[in-house]
Amino acid sequence: MGRARGASESQGTGQGTGQGTGWYRSVARPLLFSIPPEAAHRLAQGLLSLPLPWERLGGADRDPALRLSLAGIPLANPVGLAAGFDKTGRHVDALGRLGFGYVVCGTFTRRPRRGNAKPRIVRYPERASMVNAMGLPNPGAEAASRALSRMAPRGPRVASIADQGLPEVLEAHAVLEPFVDAIELNASCPNVAWGRDRDNEAHLANLLRELASRRARPLFVKLPPFRTKVEREVVLALATIAREQGAEALTISNTLPVRDARVSIGRGGLSGRALLDVTLACVRAIRGAMGQEMPVNACGGISTPADALAAIEAGATTVQVYTGLIFRGPGVVGELTAGLAGALRSRQIDLADLVGTA
Repeated sequence: MGRARGASESQGTGQGTGQGTGWYRSVARPLLFSIPPEAAHRLAQGLLSLPLPWERLGGADRDPALRLSLAGIPLANPVGLAAGFDKTGRHVDALGRLGFGYVVCGTFTRRPRRGNAKPRIVRYPERASMVNAMGLPNPGAEAASRALSRMAPRGPRVASIADQGLPEVLEAHAVLEPFVDAIELNASCPNVAWGRDRDNEAHLANLLRELASRRARPLFVKLPPFRTKVEREVVLALATIAREQGAEALTISNTLPVRDARVSIGRGGLSGRALLDVTLACVRAIRGAMGQEMPVNACGGISTPADALAAIEAGATTVQVYTGLIFRGPGVVGELTAGLAGALRSRQIDLADLVGTA
């Protein structure tokens, strides 16, 4: 049962108005969507390098009721930025200043990776969704660690690393862990070849066993989504392995594999609003199987306060957004945090009471 909140607590700070939404949807998004997706992403990355008033553009609500702990990491709010937006680690400062509770950068591989051939992204504006077949382009773990080392943290940051072979994973983890609050092991990318012809359960168990004696900070495991009974059993088995091998949290889930002839490899991962129902079902199933102790980060299709609240009520500890940021702009942080704070005020509880994992 949640504890009642005093009148002074329940008012927050008056922030969270999402000042970055109106101008984005009327001016910036039409401009960005008039050019190819990857060109738009490069433009956005360039803007993040500028000394703009990111705190005001994000408009995050600072209500103390939103505070919680994720695997021992204190968060100002439960809205995280998912892996994939900052593929270099060079923009975590600006992204953190938008007001995200935490920022996941990457996914990083041990060495630089160019990814798949272009075109690699297709937008579905009518569904506020997109398909990507990027193939994890990134500068490599060493370059990312140098970028992270040059910036004082503005808030919790997480590095996503790919589940390559054991030597590569151990080396990437060792290089990146000193500069982040946690590592997220991406055990679910649909756009790379190395996971297709191996025993993924044995591979994950081996990776986590070897990392256990080497790591000093929390480890999250990002799993694939599922729709069929067989897929559900596979993902639940991976989640059980992650818990048994000491992972501190699960991220549920990655993009949904789909076919699309407009990307170079003919298939990719679906993200955005079209994925929301799948995400909620996956979170509900994982929470039911894992019990209340294992933190769950809901990722996929979340872009409104109602989406975020639905994910938390399904069993999520935090929510991660990415495609929602692209379609709704930086003010999505303010919208989500203000909406959640308002819901908590109406119930006279704190978020930690609702998620039960503080």
